[in-house]
Amino acid sequence: MNGIKPKNDSARARIQPLNVEEALKYTPLSSVIPFSPDIVPLPAIGIPGSTSIFSNSRERSQSRQSLDFLNQEAENNNSSTLVRDTFRDLHELIAPWDLTEYNFKLPSGIRLDGPPNPEFNRTDSKNQLGAFSEMLFNSTDPHYRYPTPSTPGSRSVRSQVSPIKPKTPSNSRHIGTNLQQQNQNSGLNGQTNGLLTPQNRQLQKREPQKQQPQPQPQPQSQQQQYQRQQQQQPQPASLKPLIIVPELPPSSQPADYEVFPDVDAKVHHLGVSPPKKRKTSEVDNDSEPLAMVADQRAKATTCLKHLQELIGSIFEAEDNLQPDTSGAVSGHASKFFIFSNAGDGEQPVLAASIQSKVESSVQKVTSVGRFADIPADDLSRLQKICEGALRAAESVNLKVEESWDDNDVGNWLQRVDAAECGLKAARTLLRIMTGGRSEKQFYSEDTLQSILMVLKNVLDSCVIPIVESRGTGSSAEVFKVAIPQKRLLVGLFQDTTKILKLLAQLLVKEEVAEGVITTVEFLATALIFIENAHAEKDSVVGIQKFERLRVAAMDVLAKIFSRYEDQRTFIFDEILTSLEKLPVTRQSARQFKLIDGKNIQLVSALILRLVQASATRLSDENSKRRGRPNLLSEDLGGQTDDSGDDVQQVSFQKEPARTNGTEGGAGRNPANAIQQLHEISQPLLDSCQKNAHYVVQFLVSRALKSTKTGDAPYRNLLDIFAEDFINVLGSPDWPAAELLLRSLLTSMVSIAEADNSAAIAKNMALDLMGLMGSAMSDMMVHIRQISKGLDAKEKGIGGQLARLTEHFLDAKLREEDLLAWDGPYRAALEYLYERDVNDDAQLQSSCGFYLTQWCSKLCSSYDTLDVGNEDERNSSDIGRLAFRLRQMILDRKFLETEFTFESVTTTHGRLAYTLTALHMPFCKAFERVLIILLNSMNSDQATVRSKSLKSVIQLLEKDPTILDRGAYVMRYIINRASDSSPLVRDSALSLIGRCLTLKPALEDQVYESILSRSMDAAVGVRKRSMKILKDIYLRNAKKDIKSAIASALLHRVKDSDQGVSDLARQTFEEIWISPFYRPPGAIEETAQYKLAITEGVAIIVKTIQRGEGVPPVLDGLLQTILSNDSKNNAANFRVCQSMVAAMFDDILDGQDEPDKPGRQHVLQTLTVFAKANPRLLTSEQLQLLQPYIENLSKNDDLHVYRSVIIIFRCTLPHLPGLQTGFLTAVQKALMESVSKLGKRELNEVIFCLWTITGVLKNVDRLLRLTVSCLKGIYAARDTNLAHEAQKASVGRVTRYMIIAGLLGKHCDFENEPRRFRDEFPWWKGSSVSSLMVDIFSYFTSPRQPLAVRKAAIEGLGLICQSHPKNFLKEQVYSAFDIVFTEENRELESLVLTTFKDFLAIEEKRSERGAEMSEPDGGGADVEAGRLSGATTANQNDGVTTSIAQRYLKHITRIALATQDLYALTAVEVIASINRQGLVHPKECGPVLVALETSQHQTIASIAFHEHRALHQKHETLVEREYMKAVEQAFQYQKIVVGNASGATTSPFTSKLRPLFDVIKISKGKIRKKFISGLCSKIDFDPVKLDVASDPPAHLEYAKFVVENLAFFEYSTVDELLHAIASMERVVAGTGTSVAHAIETEVFKVQLPTLNEGVLQIPAESLPVDSVRLRQLTASSMVLSILWDTRRFIRRLYGLNNSQKQREGKGKQASKALSNAPSKVNGVTGDKLWEEITETMASLSSTDAMMAQCREFIEMLSVDQDFKLAAEGEEDGYDISRMKTPEYEPEEDGTPAPPGSGRSNKRKAGSETPAKRSRKRARSSGGKARRLTMEESGGEFED
Repeated sequence: MNGIKPKNDSARARIQPLNVEEALKYTPLSSVIPFSPDIVPLPAIGIPGSTSIFSNSRERSQSRQSLDFLNQEAENNNSSTLVRDTFRDLHELIAPWDLTEYNFKLPSGIRLDGPPNPEFNRTDSKNQLGAFSEMLFNSTDPHYRYPTPSTPGSRSVRSQVSPIKPKTPSNSRHIGTNLQQQNQNSGLNGQTNGLLTPQNRQLQKREPQKQQPQPQPQPQSQQQQYQRQQQQQPQPASLKPLIIVPELPPSSQPADYEVFPDVDAKVHHLGVSPPKKRKTSEVDNDSEPLAMVADQRAKATTCLKHLQELIGSIFEAEDNLQPDTSGAVSGHASKFFIFSNAGDGEQPVLAASIQSKVESSVQKVTSVGRFADIPADDLSRLQKICEGALRAAESVNLKVEESWDDNDVGNWLQRVDAAECGLKAARTLLRIMTGGRSEKQFYSEDTLQSILMVLKNVLDSCVIPIVESRGTGSSAEVFKVAIPQKRLLVGLFQDTTKILKLLAQLLVKEEVAEGVITTVEFLATALIFIENAHAEKDSVVGIQKFERLRVAAMDVLAKIFSRYEDQRTFIFDEILTSLEKLPVTRQSARQFKLIDGKNIQLVSALILRLVQASATRLSDENSKRRGRPNLLSEDLGGQTDDSGDDVQQVSFQKEPARTNGTEGGAGRNPANAIQQLHEISQPLLDSCQKNAHYVVQFLVSRALKSTKTGDAPYRNLLDIFAEDFINVLGSPDWPAAELLLRSLLTSMVSIAEADNSAAIAKNMALDLMGLMGSAMSDMMVHIRQISKGLDAKEKGIGGQLARLTEHFLDAKLREEDLLAWDGPYRAALEYLYERDVNDDAQLQSSCGFYLTQWCSKLCSSYDTLDVGNEDERNSSDIGRLAFRLRQMILDRKFLETEFTFESVTTTHGRLAYTLTALHMPFCKAFERVLIILLNSMNSDQATVRSKSLKSVIQLLEKDPTILDRGAYVMRYIINRASDSSPLVRDSALSLIGRCLTLKPALEDQVYESILSRSMDAAVGVRKRSMKILKDIYLRNAKKDIKSAIASALLHRVKDSDQGVSDLARQTFEEIWISPFYRPPGAIEETAQYKLAITEGVAIIVKTIQRGEGVPPVLDGLLQTILSNDSKNNAANFRVCQSMVAAMFDDILDGQDEPDKPGRQHVLQTLTVFAKANPRLLTSEQLQLLQPYIENLSKNDDLHVYRSVIIIFRCTLPHLPGLQTGFLTAVQKALMESVSKLGKRELNEVIFCLWTITGVLKNVDRLLRLTVSCLKGIYAARDTNLAHEAQKASVGRVTRYMIIAGLLGKHCDFENEPRRFRDEFPWWKGSSVSSLMVDIFSYFTSPRQPLAVRKAAIEGLGLICQSHPKNFLKEQVYSAFDIVFTEENRELESLVLTTFKDFLAIEEKRSERGAEMSEPDGGGADVEAGRLSGATTANQNDGVTTSIAQRYLKHITRIALATQDLYALTAVEVIASINRQGLVHPKECGPVLVALETSQHQTIASIAFHEHRALHQKHETLVEREYMKAVEQAFQYQKIVVGNASGATTSPFTSKLRPLFDVIKISKGKIRKKFISGLCSKIDFDPVKLDVASDPPAHLEYAKFVVENLAFFEYSTVDELLHAIASMERVVAGTGTSVAHAIETEVFKVQLPTLNEGVLQIPAESLPVDSVRLRQLTASSMVLSILWDTRRFIRRLYGLNNSQKQREGKGKQASKALSNAPSKVNGVTGDKLWEEITETMASLSSTDAMMAQCREFIEMLSVDQDFKLAAEGEEDGYDISRMKTPEYEPEEDGTPAPPGSGRSNKRKAGSETPAKRSRKRARSSGGKARRLTMEESGGEFED
């Protein structure tokens, strides 16, 4: 047994029957795994027979021939290359460090106490070897130890049954077989007894120190005695040993067995489990399969036979390829071969179908482990046959041309067939190479190169062009040709994919040349970075078909990266430098599907996998191939375990470092175990950290130099990569995501905290930190959600993880609980191991990386771990854990072969990983990220502050509990709501709104800050604040807060921006009306509904109390929502009716309750509803108000009285059915109160009285009152009211005039002239209004007291408003003319008020007429009304036109004189005139442009609205007046506002921005014309420039214009470039003459002249005149500030670095010109403002003027914008890219900027810019502005 052969072959020794324990030692269950099933059969009762390693004599003969040839070569030529190479290869295979040492034990009952075999002699055996065999034999020292005769022969049963831990080496190819195999195959030289019992050699080599047994005096007799004992044993005919299985006694009980408490405790505490049985599928990769059962053997034999028959048929067909005498080829051969053009002529190649069969058969034979049985010659011949197809496909052209016809397509299909044959041949060849054969001829480098050439040809000429083709665009023709051949191309793609997979296997299993590796890397990289189609319709073969190919390419790169360490840097560089080829749109970039359904970039998955592979130890197979010692086990050879049992052990050459041989030893010395673990894991950790840092730094460095909208995609790619890593952060399949994110976070923190970081860099850092912070929060939220479904009482891993999760959420989780052997790290690893059923390289890299993290965490935490009370025991546990982790690194199969673990579900696996990930540095950095984001809110840069706010929003969306950390978070945010930058304010409001959504309790704290933002200057901020206020209103229950919000929103109804105004109206309808809509069919109001209406009314009343401006706005708002234009007008009307009813209920109820609104406020609210729609009230409700007008005795009742009168006045005409008695009583009460009321109340009372009179048809009372007042006024004509004694008379007359004027306005007595003739006999007219005008006109004379004049003029105005024809009477317009001539502001205000009211009435009348003219039905009454309205309008049109034409100049003078209420009234009159079209548009246009620059918000708003409407109606007429308008705006700013600057600061905003916004409505031609006009207004004649004033008028005006040009918001790149070109044109044209004058007149630069052949040098001239110097200085100042502005604009819009937008031509360039220009972050107007201010001070002294002239000359000589480029010309800088190219939109030519050397006005400018710049730089003594360009954004700094 086991290789022991008796001395006499014919007489077999009788062997005692074996029991189970004894027999197990000789079965495959405990012995070495054999090479092949042919050598060791299945365990069977009896002595197994021997089987030779050679299946037949032919194989033995071939092997013998090879050995003889080597022996001959070694004997003749010892230095032969073949001998050296073969000797080196064989020596590596049997090297001592790669061979296992076996300690065999002798079976029970068999003794070797006899003498050693005398026939065996090492020297004799050696002498029989050939020269090569002897050389190899001498260099080999195989270690076999056989039991010596002194070894004890037997043990008790209990001592032999012990736990066995078989350790099977991963590479069994180098493991020797048992002695029985050695007995059959001891050598190739025919020696059958070569090394049967090598105990002599073993004793000499391995145990020299042991005492050898002394021989007896008669050794011969001992030998004879031994033989005699053997012969005496019975010899049955067929000797078969029996296995006796002892039965348990019937009385056996569990108590009879021995208990081992220490073992049990170890099992429960450390999770030590009996080794689980190794599955057949879990055999090491290179190990041959175990003995197979009969059906498996038959299947393997069938596969082998089928392949052999197929190969034989192919060979036969090849032999028959030669044509017969008739020239015909055998039909059998044509089934296997086709002819293809290869080289000079046609060559036979194996058909594609046959290739597929061969490749499939080879794969099957390889999978069943019988590939070694195929003869090498057959395989070599098969390879040569396949190489023909390769050669045919190497150079075949598969490119698709656009202009092909059907014949071309047919030829292309033939070439595709040839390529397909080549690809299938390549698959067959690669299958052979990956079959595990050791013959060198199968691994030809030429064949590999040919395979790669075919693959490259197919990819470059077919696959890649097909993938890049689309249904539209330049590749549409290729797409059309390829789409019908989809099926054929899909097969081609599949072949390519399989070849890449086979190449990956080959590169892992075999050593190949570096050139092959490099070629494969390039091919794989090219595939990865091909952009796939975004939609299936644009893909020929389908998106996923190509994605599979790309995944295969990724797998190749990843395996090369893992297998070849020297290729890692090259692979990373190749990937990273190709990143710019990736698509930057997230949808098209992410096409790699994850297991959980998410999508990421394929490149992201590749980078993750490469980083993970960096932390995974190279496999032992690779280590051996590369000449490194095997480090799989720490057990020492020949040692025994702690039990002392002599068991079979496998040992490998150990590392020359200090080791703990066993787990127990590690437990006794944990520090040493930790140190060993650190030494093996730290290099792996350093490698992956280095690679992760390299990737991140590459991406960050590129992203810092690009923008999201720039040409380079790295900024967008960095975001995409970060999002991809975040998407897999919680997945145990991609643990490297945490490391990459950690490295990225480290870089971003350093950028954010650096003081010298540019704004764009900080913005990027904050953006990514917000993204990563939200990922951390998401992990926390995820684990909280999972914890809700966990049960801590559950048994097993689920309960343990539940308890750990609970401790984590309570911040009580200990580090040692995480790192424990049975903790979450182990659970996550087990989850990965269970899924790795097919040797998934990606999962293996995940396991390796995660294991390295576990080791690193244990090593770093060792000193800080809390070992608890049982220090010694816990310390031992740490040591054992370190030992096991180290074993797991060394042996990937250690965990699954040595320990069992319960199955881990996906939920538990992800939870375990999440627990560990949350304790890694990335997730633990959340607090620091939050602090950095909050601190960044106080940055000096507005964009940084805004970005920090947006980043905090990202955090809050994931984890709202951030707001619970303290009030300091909200303080940071609220402070930014009042920031100076509108961008920051908008971001702050957005964040506040998000906070309120997450935590509504903060509303009371922040609503006031939001209210203040509703009046913000920025439209976007106002809109956002309104939306937030609406949400607060609907959520909050406090009336004070609601009323404050409503009041703020009401003010926005009249906002200057139409969008804001519409939003305000919509918001009010949603908060005040929509919530009270009743469901359809509901008739009666429920108590709950009435209560809700009452609460809503209370808020409305409280809102009206907040100011006088609220009721008019609310009135207009209610009219809008109740108008016919409102889509919900009926529902709105019902709601408002309910509100009115609720208000009447409040009036009738007692007012004692403090929370109820006061009666006067309720009545005031009712007036608003009554004005909006009188039909909201009923006659019964009006009668309830009568008591409030009957007793007017206190001032406190005056407000109530006025409100009731207004309600009566508005509703009485519209409510039929009122009782006469009620109306008479009201009339009487009002008549009695006329003498007591003020002007405001009197106006309402008289209006109401006339309304009642119209209902009662009785005007007697009002007639008597009117006549009485007129008589009192007329009687005062003879009184000198200017005398001091007539003060009482003045008061009385004034009172009469007020009452009479109001009566004349509200009452129509035109049908009652008789009554007035009776009282005034001198009056002969027929119009009562004309009589009243005649009486009032007398008192408008300047001789009258001012009070009387005011009352008279006001009365005239009131009368004329109702009777407009009186405006045309001479005494009326003469009185108005006197007022405007005197320029008395009080009287002018009265006249303007008259005009405003009259024009407003006419506007309403015109609108009503327009509504009546709409075809919405009607009848006779409607038609009559239409005619009447039209007639009235026509009569009054002449009056309004007369007023506008006669008094417009006076009105505009008043409007442009001040910014107070008088000016506001004038502006309102101008607006009304403009709306009605009473004057030519050019009359109002310039005035409106000037007024819209006012600091008075209402004036500016009205002017802007009217200007925009005027421009839209009369664009052609208005735009001609814009230059005049700009001048008028300048004068308005200079005189009225007191600030002639063209822009406002904080932030910098153009004062003409409203004008430019209006012009943006027009086409681009109009905008460019306006810009050209502005620049032309700057231009001047240097000789005629007036500099008398200080500063000169034109200089001040030029400053105003250029500052506006600097801060305009240009809408397109086209107009921006036009503005720059226009500025350059002015400077180039006028600047040359100014510079020439300065040089000749100021600096006396003159050239020598020739006079009659004599060279004369000009004499020194007199100093320049001071006036001329001032004139030249002012000229240079105008041009300097214009050039500074041009330079600022270029810098602001990033025109310094990229000129592609202007350099290109064609459609693409035109499209680029129409795009909106983008500003460079961080560039503000501060520097320009300082430069202009400094230039404007140049007239202060002579020295300053000389310095300005000098700087101007230098500016023209050297353009500062490309000064650096000019200086760096020798370094290769392209100056043309730094210069602003010419722009020619309309003119024939555009002058170049000064200093360019192309001006035709200045002959001295013929020098080149570079030469002149150098001369000026050396000679000029003036100070030059030095500019530097920052890398961050192309900014320049002075």
